[in-house]
Amino acid sequence: MSSAVPINKKVTQNRVTLVDLETTVRDISILEAFIPEKSENELESINLGVTRVTAVTATNGVTCSGNPNENARVTGVTDFDINCAIDPNETPPMEVEAVELDRPCYAVYDDYINFGDSDKPSKPGVYYHGLKSVKKDEPPVETNDYICDPLHIDAGSCDIFDNNFGLMLRFKNSRNRWRQWLMPMGMLSGSCEDLRNELLSQGLRIDHHKRNYLPSYLQSQRPKKQLESALKIGWHDECFVLPDRVIGNRDDIFFQTDHAVTAPYGQRGALKDWQQHISRYCVGNPLLLFQVSIGFAGAMLRKCNVDYVGFHVYGDSSTGKSTGHKIAASIWGGESFRKSWKATGNGLEAAAVLYNDGLLALDELGDSDAREVNQIVYSLGNGTGKQRANVRGTARQVATWKVALLSNGEKTLETFFQEKGLSVKAGQSVRLLQIPVFGQHGAFDELHGIADGRLFSDTLQNSTTKYYGSAGIAFIEALVADDKDFGGYLEEALKPFMSSDLQPQEKRAARAFALVALAGELATEYSVTGWTEGAALEAALICFNKWRDHRGKGATEDRVILQSIRGFIDKFSDSRFTSKDDRQSVAVSAGRAGYFTGTGEDRIYLFNEPGLKEAAGVGYDIKRIVEALTKANWLIRATDGKPKAQHKVDGKNAKFYTVAVKECEQ
Repeated sequence: MSSAVPINKKVTQNRVTLVDLETTVRDISILEAFIPEKSENELESINLGVTRVTAVTATNGVTCSGNPNENARVTGVTDFDINCAIDPNETPPMEVEAVELDRPCYAVYDDYINFGDSDKPSKPGVYYHGLKSVKKDEPPVETNDYICDPLHIDAGSCDIFDNNFGLMLRFKNSRNRWRQWLMPMGMLSGSCEDLRNELLSQGLRIDHHKRNYLPSYLQSQRPKKQLESALKIGWHDECFVLPDRVIGNRDDIFFQTDHAVTAPYGQRGALKDWQQHISRYCVGNPLLLFQVSIGFAGAMLRKCNVDYVGFHVYGDSSTGKSTGHKIAASIWGGESFRKSWKATGNGLEAAAVLYNDGLLALDELGDSDAREVNQIVYSLGNGTGKQRANVRGTARQVATWKVALLSNGEKTLETFFQEKGLSVKAGQSVRLLQIPVFGQHGAFDELHGIADGRLFSDTLQNSTTKYYGSAGIAFIEALVADDKDFGGYLEEALKPFMSSDLQPQEKRAARAFALVALAGELATEYSVTGWTEGAALEAALICFNKWRDHRGKGATEDRVILQSIRGFIDKFSDSRFTSKDDRQSVAVSAGRAGYFTGTGEDRIYLFNEPGLKEAAGVGYDIKRIVEALTKANWLIRATDGKPKAQHKVDGKNAKFYTVAVKECEQ
């Protein structure tokens, strides 16, 4: 590498990168596989529609484009292993001869080069070679404007509807490492500040004074190679799209986004490391097994025609609830893969898109705004974002997603909402299935020889920072090659969860638990988890029963209404009610909710309609409240069967909802 080898008397340095605009590097981490099979002087002509641009596809690291003469060419190349270059962007070679160009044009150089008769080599990069008139009767002066470090355009792209066009950019960052980015063409509009910001953030060095040349260079290219752009992470055709790779049987799909770094998917350590240091410790711990199985469930939603599953693990601080949360996230990435509930609805909507067909892990419910959560739970479950307008007033495309949500926190939804003066809706309880922390040692039963639960938790949490991402990749690689009838498999997995006493809402929840069980069993079948067959199913059944115990019997709306009325009476029985018989009792301190008869536990409450609606909680109409009271046998109807019964108060007859509170079944 210390001496120069003359080739065709044009370029004499053998440290040169082959450039082929028709070849797309599939994986930037193995760029050495990119060895074009082109002859040394082969030229590819690209039709611009107005002028002809010649792209040199096998050159001494040079790609020329723009508006040159049709016979413009740069010849001479040394076949070369790209990883053998010794800092080509920093170290000039011992000898570099001049290259002749037909101007004006753009050119890309992967190593030092001389322009014209100059003895001073110019650094690698993208250049604009122009002609500048100085004086009227004198020949124009040649200019060589450096724009940025080498930036190749390997291919164009668009989606399946011939929209969302893009360019596949390939370049080395400032640490001399290759990067690829499928750039949306829309970023070339306006001042292009967002484009430059993104390229700079990825490590491309751009000359600040010549930055305005960059959009012109990019728009001048018309690559023949065409790719299909995927605008979302997740399933695309029969492939699975991740930010840095596409897993499947197609090599022409790439993830296109205006930001190179999106959801922090990442990999550290091999699958065997994840199994040895994390997965094996879940055995004997049903709650851990279940949470990890949720991590695999997001990719199963579309396969099983399920829109969404969501779970909330709650318990006191330092009981280990966050350990399973972190382990589930380690399937796909490191600590930054988890998100916080402390976000706006719009922010979590954007996060749901980034984690489409995957796991959305939200930490600590108590950090969020209760009113935001009220809407977020519905939004995440429905899989559809808000309809918004663009600057022209027309509708933007609505964001959609499918996610498996794993939440945790110290409080239940009911407690969290009640503290803020809100009530839980049945739809929220079904969309976010709540499981209490359980185990002999907090969230754990089997400590695998570790001294105590705290040390066990610390050991696992430390391991999740060292080994992550490999399990998700292995699971998807096996899943895309599996042609099972997953809908049928889900029906089989559902059978152990079904019983004759399940309410409709419990049956819906059972399907969510069954899907998680199926995902965990598949991960075991694919040799990802290292667990024994049936372990994930058993853990899901245990967690399902824990959920039922927490939830209580009967329809969710009925229980919420009854609990809310009981709580209202406990709080206001002596301040917003007075005895209808004893007119000397204290006056109400706020708006009257009604009257009462009897004493102690034998009290019967006579609710006026506004009082009963308030007591039942926001969102329930009087008909639904009466239905719940009737089912619980709390409502004393009139003799004619109507829900309101007549009572004499202050010498006048009036009708009230007569409620006798009884013990609720739990």
